[in-house]
Amino acid sequence: MPQRLNQTYSQLVKKAQYLFWVNGYKSVTPKDLAQHLDVSLSTIYNKYSKEMLFVDALEEYVVSCTDPVLKIIRESDKGMESFRDFFYLLIDAILNKTFPRSCLMVNTVVELRNEEPRVTTIYERYFANMLESYKIVLHRAARLNEIKHPERIDKYAEFLLGVIFGLSILYKIKTRKELLQYVDEQLSLIK
Repeated sequence: MPQRLNQTYSQLVKKAQYLFWVNGYKSVTPKDLAQHLDVSLSTIYNKYSKEMLFVDALEEYVVSCTDPVLKIIRESDKGMESFRDFFYLLIDAILNKTFPRSCLMVNTVVELRNEEPRVTTIYERYFANMLESYKIVLHRAARLNEIKHPERIDKYAEFLLGVIFGLSILYKIKTRKELLQYVDEQLSLIK
């Protein structure tokens, strides 16, 4: 008789997301997943594969963690202050362990690069959405006369994407005060 799952697939994805976030994709085995999710190993092999859970965990991360924050900064009436608020919020989330580690997507890019086409598609879409959101805010900042060179908005958006990658590493060696100073210094290069 088949074992009935006492969890929804969505619950399994959220639990798997945590495991992938903490350990990375490559180091998580099907056995680790089965134990962490409290399901049989056959469930992982026959019903929900490691790859399937990982892809859906990344999608869940985009929908629940990043899209809502990007929506807030896109719809704000603030210019450059939106970035400051966003980066400060990210710093606090990382340092206060709201997130188990730094950005799951950044971790995934560093670990997998272009090894998994389905994953590559997700993070390309993720970064495109982030860049587009940054550009919306930068155009608003330009209308508010808050940036030095409005003609460089595309370059500034790429630059700000790099700030995310920087924070994903620097939080391990810098204090909160130093991280906030880092953000302020990076933003001052645009203002």
